[in-house]
Amino acid sequence: MSQFKYVSPKTKDEALEILQEKKSNACIIAGCSNVLPNIRDKKIVSKVLVDISDIEELKGIVGEKDKIYIGPLTTITELVNSEVILKEGNVLHQAAEQFADPIVRNSATVGGNLVDASPAADMAVPLLTLDAILKIESVGQKKDVQLRDFFIGPGETILQEDEIITGIEFESSNINKNGCFIKLGLRKAMAIAVASIAVNLEIKENKIAQVRIVMGSVAPTPIRLTATEEFLKDKEVNDELIEKAIDKVREEVNPISDIRASEEYRRYVSGILFKRAFKKLTLAN
Repeated sequence: MSQFKYVSPKTKDEALEILQEKKSNACIIAGCSNVLPNIRDKKIVSKVLVDISDIEELKGIVGEKDKIYIGPLTTITELVNSEVILKEGNVLHQAAEQFADPIVRNSATVGGNLVDASPAADMAVPLLTLDAILKIESVGQKKDVQLRDFFIGPGETILQEDEIITGIEFESSNINKNGCFIKLGLRKAMAIAVASIAVNLEIKENKIAQVRIVMGSVAPTPIRLTATEEFLKDKEVNDELIEKAIDKVREEVNPISDIRASEEYRRYVSGILFKRAFKKLTLAN
């Protein structure tokens, strides 16, 4: 029979000390939208459940000078209700609005969604287009990690047993203010993405000054399409360019077949989602 112990640290430092002591025997919990199903399915057994949901310093959204800071315990509902996120990172705001349902949004946290490391992670895709940085800490150590370097594979990250995410940060910039997120699911609500895309775009004099393209559910991890970005940069926006870019997108993704969709379908719709997002952004400029 599985046996669990429960602790509820009130400060970040207290939580880090517990992780340093327990290491692989510890399991961080907060919103529990993924942890509870994993316990039920016996994917998590006999752990010390470290409930960090009361640590106030890991919560909140703050805009300071040219940086936007999000605490890892910030809920998806708080993203939806944030004027700062709507203005400075609207691609993240769009993704939050499409996340699960209101009940789940009230408990699920941004940090939890990232640490779960699903290829379909709804928060990872927009945050990657915002070129986000993760603040990671353990006892006596702090480091900044680019989100694009955080994911290793399905359910795997670089996070060590004694580390937690203590902050998520992105810049206030023109490109981060102009984004589009599209999620394709098998139903309109509570759907795991068959494929998703986030595009951030800056156009100057009808030429692409900057572009970031990220897709979910089309590779082992959320993937930034850097080759397609490079192809588009400094080019004049027109229909011919978009059609050529669609081919680049389909070449760059690396999907699998599973219960939700085939590899061929995911590759095909990747191009369609790109076209929809890109056209929406160019029409807005």
